[in-house]
Amino acid sequence: MLHIWLIQIGEPLPLNPEVRKMRTGLLAERLADRGHSVRWWASAFEHQRKVMAFERDEEHPLRDGLTLQILRGCGYRRNISLQRYLDHRLVARKFRAQAPALPAPDAIVASMPDHHLAWEAVRYARDRGIPVLVDIRDPWPDLFVDALPGRSLQALGRIVLAGDFRKLSALLRGADGILAMSEGLLRWALDKIPRPAGPTDRVFYMGYRKAPPEPDLPAPPWFAGGKDLKRFVYVGTFGHSYDLGLILEAAKALLLDGRRDMQFILAGTGEQDAEMRHRAEALPNVVLPGWIGAGEIRALLRSAWAGIVPGPMVTGALPNKIFEYLSAGLPLVSCLEGEMADVIRRHGLGLNYRAGDLEGLLAALRTLADSGSSRSEMAGNAAAFYQREGDADVIYDAYAHHVEKLAAARLGPERIIR
Repeated sequence: MLHIWLIQIGEPLPLNPEVRKMRTGLLAERLADRGHSVRWWASAFEHQRKVMAFERDEEHPLRDGLTLQILRGCGYRRNISLQRYLDHRLVARKFRAQAPALPAPDAIVASMPDHHLAWEAVRYARDRGIPVLVDIRDPWPDLFVDALPGRSLQALGRIVLAGDFRKLSALLRGADGILAMSEGLLRWALDKIPRPAGPTDRVFYMGYRKAPPEPDLPAPPWFAGGKDLKRFVYVGTFGHSYDLGLILEAAKALLLDGRRDMQFILAGTGEQDAEMRHRAEALPNVVLPGWIGAGEIRALLRSAWAGIVPGPMVTGALPNKIFEYLSAGLPLVSCLEGEMADVIRRHGLGLNYRAGDLEGLLAALRTLADSGSSRSEMAGNAAAFYQREGDADVIYDAYAHHVEKLAAARLGPERIIR
């Protein structure tokens, strides 16, 4: 049996069955199922809903073999903000203070972001000879610099964040292996060092766990409209990195064209929530149910015509919602660029449009709504691709095995339960 630390502060914590497990949640569960003891270092602040899930630092058992180690920061209201930066610095300092007081792990998987916390985790591991993997999910701090308008401000941002870029380089160089949720993000990380990919560097897609079949539940009150409606859905956060406003513009244009057969359901909450609700008041073909649970999400996806992926504009991003849509056999309407756009074209998973291009989005929506045979073919391709590439049970079993192999190189194979 191994004792493994997972370092991740941005995911919803699986405190009840209605919370969808994401990357670290799925990995933690799989490691515990394989007989290991897992400690997940997590933030008390719930990033998606911008609320505190815990009021203090504490140890919170989740199940046999899995414990949350909660660190309370100051919280924040905006995803890209000074307050978020300070929150993450505070959490990282708390990890640095508290980690030495606990029994040392046999291996560590540190998510990046946040680079401050990942740097502390790598430094802790290096000082003790503990194998450590860094899992790249977003290109921080590049993401903050790229958000600044104009080259002059971006150059200034790189100067201001010079210490952060040094931390990034140090944590990547100190890792025993670099993992990523896409080939693009792995290349981004390796280019920062730079070095070629090695045997401990791997891509593990985010993936999604498809829920087992369940009896039909009563439709929620917000689920309005007839059975013949073609529902285009978005499920996720309403952060500013997602161009949700363009979806409302498309809904308005289709309404003016007399299209009453198309409906848009955007489920979630976040920074754009108030603005979205104000703009949607005059759009009867738009439904904003707010943050919904796993059961309602499954019901929504079962009835949907296609899933919309309006960003984020992150290098190499393959968001969790992609695999969630694919698991339900939904074609994608996506403005992601690079790797995912190529995957969608190559495998016939849906249609791409350019970010900010209203006419391109409208063309994709109309094509899917009006071409039943084409949509059916894309739906079949989506389901098949999910089975091959997106099944979380397959992905995280391989991920857990990768962690075990890294630990076995130091501890010996007799310590590993298979």
